[in-house]
Amino acid sequence: MIGTCSYDAAALAAAELRFREDLWRSAPKDAVEEAEVRHRRFGPVLATVFGDLPEASLMNAVQGAAEDGAADGGDLAAAIEWVRSREVDYLVSVASDRPGTEAAVRWLRSRGYEGGPVLRRFVHPGTEEKAYVPSPLEICELGPLETEGMSHIYGEVLGLSSLATILMLGLPNREGWHCYRASLGGQEVACGAMLILGKVALLGLEATLPEARRHGCHTALLERRLIDARKRGCDFAVAEVCDAHSLSDAAIRNLRHLGFEEIGGGTTWHRPTGIA
Repeated sequence: MIGTCSYDAAALAAAELRFREDLWRSAPKDAVEEAEVRHRRFGPVLATVFGDLPEASLMNAVQGAAEDGAADGGDLAAAIEWVRSREVDYLVSVASDRPGTEAAVRWLRSRGYEGGPVLRRFVHPGTEEKAYVPSPLEICELGPLETEGMSHIYGEVLGLSSLATILMLGLPNREGWHCYRASLGGQEVACGAMLILGKVALLGLEATLPEARRHGCHTALLERRLIDARKRGCDFAVAEVCDAHSLSDAAIRNLRHLGFEEIGGGTTWHRPTGIA
């Protein structure tokens, strides 16, 4: 059920685009050249590719398709043509709460695209204070030289090539970014990140190693980021869950437990196999 919590849809859309763009910008220069890590803006649309991972559609995507004029003005078409020229599998993400949503869906359907996994979004007003509960977990914010463990955890849990995790290595150096780890018994077992853009805190890059699940890592990382977002003056925090992931139900339960409410999400679109 969609909740009634208010949020600024335009500010959220800007944060989501910045979140992905910063990942590509953080890649080391040698990786940009050797692994064909590329990103490009077409008006309000962002296209990202990871040439050395052509079959990983998560890494090759078009975002911002639902912004005003993106479909009718030609920016969506230009972005898709640029991605297609790289000969990679890709997804087109269409948010449900933007002024160009209907136009983007119409454009994609008319060209044979099919709906894929749904991206569910949850918003938290960031005003609720929670009492401290003792825990064996240690939550720490990471510095610029401390994200290697985080990248390995995220890659292992999502089944990504170790090559893909280079995108996280420089995140703490970028403005507005905060990366965290959860340790259990002295071992780094879970991670999460947060981008603060204006009054918006966008949460993402969460992962917990299988052996550390059911110890509250995800919840503890969420709580720490909510606290930090509130301290930095954010009006709301948003988390996203892909319904295709095997752990999505557990993630949603954790979000609801902490007071997150579901808002309009989005859909990913792809070309059927065999269509150029």
